[in-house]
Amino acid sequence: MSMHRREADRHAVGAAALDGQPARTSPAARRAASTFNQSRPLRPMFIHTSSHPVAALQATIDQYVHPESGARHIHIGTDAAEMAFLVAFPTVPDASDGRAHILEHMALSGSERFPVRAPFFAMLRRSTATFMNAMTYADRTAYPFATTDRQDFFNLLDVYLDASFFPKLDYLDFLQEGWRHVFEGDKLAYQGVVLNEMKGAIADPMHALHQGIVAPLFRGTTYEVESGGDPLAIPDLSHDMLREFHASHYHPSQALFMSAGPIAAVDIQQRIASAVLTRRPGAAGRRQPALAPAWTGPREQQLRIPSQRGRADEHGMQIAWLIGEMADPTAYYDAQLLWFGLLGDAAAPLRAALESAGFGRPSRMMGPDTNMRQMVFHVGMEGLTEAQLGAAYGLIWSTLERVAADGVSLGALRSALRIMRYQQRNTESGATPFALRRMLQALPLALYGGDIVGAFDNEPALAALEERIQDPGFFKGLVRSLLDNPTRLTTTVVPDAQYFVARSAAEQARLAARQAALSDADRDRIVRDNAALAAYQAVPTDKTALPRIRPADVSPTAPPLPAVAPPRQGAACFDVAGNGISYARVRYDVSGLGMEDWQWLRLYADLLPELGGGARGYAAAGAWRQALVPAFGVDLDATQRPDGSLALGMCFFASALREEHAAIADVLSASISGARFDETARLAFLIERLVQNKLNGLANAGSEYAMLAASAPLSALRHFQNVLDGAPALAFYGALKVLVRTEQGLAQVAARLAALHAAITASAPTRLCAGAGADAIDLAGLLAAGGAGAQGGIGSVSVPGTPAANLALHAVGQVNHCVMAWRVPGTGHPDGAALAVAAELIGANLLHQSLREKGGAYGGYARYGSEVGVFSLSSYRDPRLADTYADFAAALEAVVHLPFDEEQLEEAIISVIKASDKPLSPYASALHAWRLQQRGIDTALRQQFRSGVLGCTLSDIRRAVQTWLPPGTASRAAFVGNAAQDLAGLDLVDLMGLAQQP
Repeated sequence: MSMHRREADRHAVGAAALDGQPARTSPAARRAASTFNQSRPLRPMFIHTSSHPVAALQATIDQYVHPESGARHIHIGTDAAEMAFLVAFPTVPDASDGRAHILEHMALSGSERFPVRAPFFAMLRRSTATFMNAMTYADRTAYPFATTDRQDFFNLLDVYLDASFFPKLDYLDFLQEGWRHVFEGDKLAYQGVVLNEMKGAIADPMHALHQGIVAPLFRGTTYEVESGGDPLAIPDLSHDMLREFHASHYHPSQALFMSAGPIAAVDIQQRIASAVLTRRPGAAGRRQPALAPAWTGPREQQLRIPSQRGRADEHGMQIAWLIGEMADPTAYYDAQLLWFGLLGDAAAPLRAALESAGFGRPSRMMGPDTNMRQMVFHVGMEGLTEAQLGAAYGLIWSTLERVAADGVSLGALRSALRIMRYQQRNTESGATPFALRRMLQALPLALYGGDIVGAFDNEPALAALEERIQDPGFFKGLVRSLLDNPTRLTTTVVPDAQYFVARSAAEQARLAARQAALSDADRDRIVRDNAALAAYQAVPTDKTALPRIRPADVSPTAPPLPAVAPPRQGAACFDVAGNGISYARVRYDVSGLGMEDWQWLRLYADLLPELGGGARGYAAAGAWRQALVPAFGVDLDATQRPDGSLALGMCFFASALREEHAAIADVLSASISGARFDETARLAFLIERLVQNKLNGLANAGSEYAMLAASAPLSALRHFQNVLDGAPALAFYGALKVLVRTEQGLAQVAARLAALHAAITASAPTRLCAGAGADAIDLAGLLAAGGAGAQGGIGSVSVPGTPAANLALHAVGQVNHCVMAWRVPGTGHPDGAALAVAAELIGANLLHQSLREKGGAYGGYARYGSEVGVFSLSSYRDPRLADTYADFAAALEAVVHLPFDEEQLEEAIISVIKASDKPLSPYASALHAWRLQQRGIDTALRQQFRSGVLGCTLSDIRRAVQTWLPPGTASRAAFVGNAAQDLAGLDLVDLMGLAQQP
């Protein structure tokens, strides 16, 4: 489960994999899902209130209301493969004890109809869902899922409805998921999943900055409190308080149901009526977060945020205004336009002023924050010394005054509108299915009483905005209203290297006071509670009440992927249903460059989109690109071939509406042929920003550092990624930061990048183009006219083997991330399927219990990385370290000797299949097919892997584990927040020391 807004996308279930097709369902599965309340008489059904077709989404938005309760249902009818659903409630806590967040965990920990421990995690393995999650926001909680199978949809619907409206809310689940007292030796301590999750969440300095600004702006409202829960306040929450919060917030009168896909709204409504509405009658006024009062004058504050070293140049200056309501489309799009006009590209006046100031850099918190009922507009600078704070404020204010007087060009505002229209049609959605992403975006509007149609169809609002921008005074007025707004908070940000030390001290002081006050009865109760919880966790889960999809219910055939024809004249073209958007990638093979160039290649890709081109300086080039195409970038891709070698590519990409092919070609051609690296002041600024962002994010990226360090010795691709993004990169960036502080060093950097550009573009590229019908061919022709010829030879680079890692990577924090990894064969090997199923079996049946339920970590995972040839065990936001590695070893022993039953095996098989069958967007599917081809994975290999998964036995798993995961041979690495703990024999490495920071 993803329990907090900032973590919502990170833990979405189902990684982007192979395109899919609907699974088949057995008669038994259909019978199991159709027996509930079929004879129960229904109360009045939902009444249809409106219908609105949205051509840009190829969808129809239908709205319904249940007259008795006031519950609303919004249905997005589409022909897409996936069916999506969510139920959401306004949740408005008045304390930072995490009650809404912990309730979200507990709602999915067993319910009346499904009295199963953790049915959410069980359904992850019993369903072909392409997405299952739950999210706690500052003022709402949502329970979404998506699947391609109709029966699976109704299975999940039953579980989600019962979980949200009729949860058990068991006391022992509260102790596990929320918080509890434990004795560590003779010392009192805290434990609990949410408690440790939030200790990890607050490691991000931006979390502290955001909450520290929002709280005073919204004093007296729900936004003042920490919705995820402050670990120092979570122990104030009692089980009774949580139960009361559910009773007052999770009623049908508060509920909003949303669904999407090729499914009839009435079928969903009948299930909602029988499962919920007939059992929870009555109505009440819908809860809404209170509006914050306007101020009569601006205010100031000082705010301390976490810092690894508390350097003198880590101060910041932030200005935040409380602006209009998010549900007001005029206010919303005015705020978006303010962002684009002031900050949208390198030529935008405020961004240009802050980036060329000669000190500091723009804050990472800029523009409108639309996650609350009222919006906040942020501007600021970071990377300042204390002496520069006044100058930063003066620069921000004087620039805004100048824009209020002079405005911005009409062309810049038109570019902003083009980007908004592009975003409306763009179906690329990452891990979250497109329809579900749009539903989540529309959710707050629906809860705040806004026009829900506007969240799906923004053309009327954009048309009105297009008329308003014709007035030269319009944008000036927006800026002036910002300047004149008295509800303005100015924050001076102070870096605090003792931030976590102080929090730990506060926690220990509270625990010491509590322990001193314990009576014998209190001690006995704590011991009894923990013993009861341990017994509860040890009881095997009876999942017979839960529906499931079985291996026999899914197709035995690997789902088809787009055909990948050999490139013709250097171009590979894909006919995709891109919703009116075309895509182009110009890829240069850079496998021939040596390992000493890798970090420079990443630097090149990061910097080039923000540099000048041809006769245009960086600001003019940025404005020119944005005026032509909504999306442009450069990335460095890497593929590990079956022989273990790497194929590296530097890709320039752009996309735009299909009528803008010439613009795509112009931007790509000019950006490639005219790249320039002579603006050394710009180079210095960009590199300083890049390095500091890397260092500021150390604790928040701990899981990535640990995973890369553990797997780097085992895989060419992971070694490459570790050099670019892991601990070795810190030394590179630290040296680079020193280098750009002198003119001579800057000249060296510029010369290295220019030489690299010449090497990259020395051979002809491959052009990957995608669009509807003949659009891709047309686009490829335009790119060829711009100078690209036939594809050059493809090189590859092999990476020498290195010893297994044994590292404890340290940066200041309150949690750990632990990893063990082994080198294993890839998809084409006969054992690949067994290893994939083994990972699901170990993660679901062993690590989840030992690391999350008992150990208090946010998660415990086993993963088979077929594309890199690595098998790993890992923990995330983990309060333990040595005990976790002991649990890893015990899990490997258990998988070989424990008598798993057939149902557990089948659940593991389904988990592998659903990851393989997850649908991708049309363009992502085409790219995925091309990348599989580069890895040497054809249809026959995909089918061999699928057949191996579906036919996998426990004997296959045990043999594969014994063969490829021998005890004592793993590569180990952990990110550790506290270097004084038992490091389980790992060698300590100071990450900040690697960065060579004085």
